Amino acid sequence: MTAGETAPAARGSRGADGPPSRQATIRAELGRLLRAGNLTAQELSARVGVPERQIPAHLGHLARSLRARAERLAIEPARCLDCGFVFRKRDRLSRPSRCPACRSQHLTSPRFAIARG
Repeated sequence: MTAGETAPAARGSRGADGPPSRQATIRAELGRLLRAGNLTAQELSARVGVPERQIPAHLGHLARSLRARAERLAIEPARCLDCGFVFRKRDRLSRPSRCPACRSQHLTSPRFAIARG
């Protein structure tokens, strides 16, 4: 390196224009956040620094690994704010796009947490 040159940025830390560097894996961080309380995929995305569309896949893997620890992924289902329909039997972890009863798109997002047993 010559005088006046700066050292390249350390691998994994992206500065102000990218997500913060991470000490734990994404799923370990999701597990830590979900043990603290109920969060939506959007809230998890903002706190972990990954796109919201990736969160359901990570949650699916996390749910499988929780079984070995006698824990489970608890899901508070999405519901329609217009007619009150609750998505109780939905298997997908992503947010539904519209209500099957009234076709409204005014829905709450499902909330996730980690529960014992």
